[in-house]
Amino acid sequence: MSKIREQGFTFADELPPASDGMVGHYVVYTQKKEGAPHRYAGWLNAPDIDMAMKYACEHYGQDESCVNIWLHDRTQMHETPVSDTPLPGEDTPDDPGAPAWAVFTQKRRGDIHVERGQVQIAGHEAALSAAISRFGHGMTQVRVVPRDSIVSTEDSRVIWRTHD
Repeated sequence: MSKIREQGFTFADELPPASDGMVGHYVVYTQKKEGAPHRYAGWLNAPDIDMAMKYACEHYGQDESCVNIWLHDRTQMHETPVSDTPLPGEDTPDDPGAPAWAVFTQKRRGDIHVERGQVQIAGHEAALSAAISRFGHGMTQVRVVPRDSIVSTEDSRVIWRTHD
């Protein structure tokens, strides 16, 4: 055994137990360069959104260099079933007083979801319908997420690959 491993370590505290014993499921998107769309990177489990962001920065920041990371709780995501036929949708104008929804689309089955824009409308069904009509042409799947449920890294935070 190495000299370091032979030393006894003392810890100030144990981690507090989760209040309900459950972990959240979070979806992660990365932005490779300033002004580029956010792209689906993967998902992770964490006890809360703050810890999820720390995990995302460490894990997805090591996979590829990026300037920003978005994540949201899986339960906040609404999407169409994957379809090989064009998606129907009726165009609904934005409502300035309604919440904003981030829109992600998948071009072909197996591709990743890419940020396409946003719609501003009340309710996830109306948001999904508006997103389909505006951004769904030629796509196999459309996903909407309330913009206020997406957590983003701070602008000044540097995210890079630590193994290069």
